[in-house]
Amino acid sequence: MRYLSIALVLLFALAVGCAPIIEGKKIDGAKTKQLLAPGTNESRVVQMFGEPQQKEQLSSGETKYIYYYRERNRLFWHADPKDQQRLEVFFKDGTVDRYRYVYADVEPIMKDIPDIAPEKK
Repeated sequence: MRYLSIALVLLFALAVGCAPIIEGKKIDGAKTKQLLAPGTNESRVVQMFGEPQQKEQLSSGETKYIYYYRERNRLFWHADPKDQQRLEVFFKDGTVDRYRYVYADVEPIMKDIPDIAPEKK
């Protein structure tokens, strides 16, 4: 009975140790094109993407909303990045002035990278 309980604890630790780590909510990249529609204001952006993870007041008088999503695969003590998204929306006088959207689908390297040959002169 004692060995069974130890085995169950180890099995549980192994299962939890390999669970993915997810931060934030996935960002729909297709919706970002709608941000520059005339008259898009802060409440419309919140309606589209939800409350931002961060709000910043910039020295230029602009307001910046930051949305992000990160997914990492955890393998015991190490977490490999898998999927990352970041959306920054800049407001000027209450309407969207510009935005920056970055999507990085990270593929782990599974093979050795060959050496880089020196340039020939």
